[in-house]
Amino acid sequence: MPAAAAADEAALRTLLPAGSRLIHGPLVLPFGAHERGWLLAWRAPEPEAGVAVWYLAPRPGDAAHWRLLRLRDPEPADAFFDIELRAAFATGPEGARDLVLLERYTRAAPAGGERHDSARVLRRDGDGVRAVPELESLLDGVSDAAEARRRLAPAYERLLPKVKGELAAAFASLPVDVVDLTRLERLQRLQPGHPLYEVDDAANGYLALRGDGGRPGYVAALFRQADGGAVVAVQQRWPDAQRTRLLRRDGAGWNDLTAALLPGWRDSDDCTLPRRGLTVACADGRRWTWDGRSFQPLPPSTTKSSPRSPRSTS
Repeated sequence: MPAAAAADEAALRTLLPAGSRLIHGPLVLPFGAHERGWLLAWRAPEPEAGVAVWYLAPRPGDAAHWRLLRLRDPEPADAFFDIELRAAFATGPEGARDLVLLERYTRAAPAGGERHDSARVLRRDGDGVRAVPELESLLDGVSDAAEARRRLAPAYERLLPKVKGELAAAFASLPVDVVDLTRLERLQRLQPGHPLYEVDDAANGYLALRGDGGRPGYVAALFRQADGGAVVAVQQRWPDAQRTRLLRRDGAGWNDLTAALLPGWRDSDDCTLPRRGLTVACADGRRWTWDGRSFQPLPPSTTKSSPRSPRSTS
């Protein structure tokens, strides 16, 4: 949807179907790799009267549009209950936040008196969302957000898989605009045996992950700088296109240095990042070699290798 539709609370209210009633939000919450997005819950008008929950977040790499995720759609059984969304909050590791919805179901008249508290734990999964039933079962009967967080904390402490090497750790923390996966998805795909794992060569500072279902694969390489820092080259790769960027960590964030370090680079250039050596080669014959400060152009016919040291991760 156009980004203007999610500009503020007033704009968000215009997205609701005619006759709907907002029952929770809009709230600003992180979800998955997004650090900011809008959550809102609404009840549809009679006779359906079901409850829906939406989450809206910026679309990675597309500043003009936001992505709408339907966390809950109206259900036929909703008509038999008064449904209260008692709390909505994000929890889990940075870059891999889950959303927790604490719901109270009260039996509508004339069969009043029944009440049940339950929870939905929702996780980003590719372009969509999935429930996490093993965590939802921990929250049956819980109506308090603080108690819900306490019960979930042990599971989140062991959620993220371990990886080795500077590049894998850097790849897991890159902005969602560069790698449109949650931190959990990235670390899972870097485990040998995962169907989308291709290579994680920590010694040479190189990794590759396959794409899936129309989503891109990723290739990344680490280039050591003369000042002791490092530049991470990251490619999003589709069957017929790619996008390459060069980034360096700046405190808690990342700076895109592609234009400064690769003069004359075109965003759509078809190139290959090296697993070994220092030369980036393009399909049209152009080449650049890393000198510890920036990439220097080489004549298309040049085959001479550069010293190994600026790529070393040891």
